[in-house]
Amino acid sequence: MKILATHSPLGADVALADVEVCEGVKLFGVRIVRAADGSHRAYARGAALSPAMVESISSLVLEGDCQHAGHA
Repeated sequence: MKILATHSPLGADVALADVEVCEGVKLFGVRIVRAADGSHRAYARGAALSPAMVESISSLVLEGDCQHAGHA
């Protein structure tokens, strides 16, 4: 995981950054905020996926190999 860029925080944000989570998965505008209990939360407004990552995700979902709890 690596930080691609940092930006000036907005409003109640503690930090704002673009992050490459792993090769092929980038999250843009990740907002770090402090919760009422003092812990941090992260929210992302946009993502970019490499063609290989899109192929992996789409084949898992479309071929029925999804392991989500809501699927049989």
